[in-house]
Amino acid sequence: MADCLTERLYIFDDFLPAEASAGMRGDIDAHFSNPYQHKHETHDVWNYWHVPGQYNYLRTTPEKVIGRDKVERFVEALRSLSAVKFGFAEVTWPFFGLYVPGCSQNLHNDATNGQLGYVYSLTRNDRQTIGGETMVVHDRDLFRSSLRTAAAGRAMFDLVEPRFNRLTLFDDRIPHAVQRVDGSMDPLEGRFVLHGHIREGGVVVQGALPPNAIQEPVVEVLKTLRERAGTAVNGPLVLSIEVGTSGEVESVRPIFDRLASGEEVDIDAIRSDAVERIKSLKFPTAASSTKANIPLMF
Repeated sequence: MADCLTERLYIFDDFLPAEASAGMRGDIDAHFSNPYQHKHETHDVWNYWHVPGQYNYLRTTPEKVIGRDKVERFVEALRSLSAVKFGFAEVTWPFFGLYVPGCSQNLHNDATNGQLGYVYSLTRNDRQTIGGETMVVHDRDLFRSSLRTAAAGRAMFDLVEPRFNRLTLFDDRIPHAVQRVDGSMDPLEGRFVLHGHIREGGVVVQGALPPNAIQEPVVEVLKTLRERAGTAVNGPLVLSIEVGTSGEVESVRPIFDRLASGEEVDIDAIRSDAVERIKSLKFPTAASSTKANIPLMF
C-alpha cells in the first residue's frame, strides 16, 4: 500500500496563504480592540461552554468575529485538501473556540461525529500564555504495551502546539484533549481555533463520468463487503481508481486506511477483497478517462 495514509494524526503548517491567515487574525484583533467601544450586537456573542469535568472554553460561530467570506475560503481549502488527499468531501462548518487561562478540554473522542477531526489555529506564535496543545493519544493498547516499561507523557500521546496557520487533522475515534491554558488574561494572548469534523460525502470524481455513475455500482460492492465484515471491522478504507474510456477500471490503489477491529478479524483479507471487487466493476463508456476517490465506510 505504497503512499497510502494510515496514521491517526496529520499536521499541515502554513495551511492557508499568508495573506488569508493574516486577514482572519486581523478580524480577531479588531474584534477585541477598543474594549470601551464594544456593543451588545457585536460582542455579546460568546458562549462560555462549561461541562463539569469535561469542557471549559468560550465558543461561537466564526462569522460573528471573522468575515464570513474568509471563513468560507478556509472551509473550501479544507474541503479540497480532504477530498484529494483523504477522499472525504464533507466538511462541517466550524466552531470558533477561544481558550483563556483556565480553559481546557479533557480526554474524549468523537467517534460518531466524523472520520477526521480538524483544528485550525489562529493563535499567536509569540503569546503571553502557555498550554493549549492538542493532545492525541497513541492508537495502541497503552496498558498491555507497557507492562514491563515505565511510560509517561509523549510515550503515550502527541502534543500539537497551536502554531499560527497550522491545520491539525486526526482520527475522530482517537481519544484527544486540549491542555489547560495559563498566563495572561488578555484574550488576544489566548488560544484561537476553528474546529469541526470531516466526513465521507460520496465519491470524489474528476473527469468525464458524473459522480452517480461511479457511486451506484460502488454501493452494491460496499453492501457485500459490510456483510462479510459484520460489525467487527470499523473505520474508513478509501480507494482511488482510474477508469478508462471503455469503462474498465485501469488501476486501484488505497489512499487512506484506518480500518480497525477489537476482535480477531483478518482485516487484510477485507482490504484485498475490497480492491478486487472495485477493480472488477464496469462503468459506462466516456469520451475521456475518470479518476475517483471512493470512501468505503465500515
